[in-house]
Amino acid sequence: MNEFDDGRRKDTNPAYSGVMIKCKNKVLLCKRREDIPNTALPDYWSVPCGYVENDEEIKTAAIRETLEETQIELNEASVKFLSAYPAHGDRGVFYDYICEIEEEIEPILDEEHSEWGYFSKDEIPTPITDEMRNDVILALGV
Repeated sequence: MNEFDDGRRKDTNPAYSGVMIKCKNKVLLCKRREDIPNTALPDYWSVPCGYVENDEEIKTAAIRETLEETQIELNEASVKFLSAYPAHGDRGVFYDYICEIEEEIEPILDEEHSEWGYFSKDEIPTPITDEMRNDVILALGV
């Protein structure tokens, strides 16, 4: 496995993926901790997400990252493609999926996140990337 000098993984696959969990007219977002060295977008709100490992299906990675970061298990058949856009300064692509649930599930956050919440279009927290904001609006308009 390739690693950076500080021990972080350096995959050759430049893809990232996550799942936007939608419950009625709200979506689950998690806030990335700001005190973790070398984390992407510290203190920003996002869906649970992360790197697609080499030889891993993009959708599988999104479901895996959701489980790792929130302890929420998703049924693969209920996870649908939402959008894709350039990420990390055009060095990669972010693939966002959506999964609708009937009742809000309280996540158990991993060490990468400090807060979570279910948000409507009118409650989108900041800071958040323009792309993620657009995905929230897209998901809630579906």
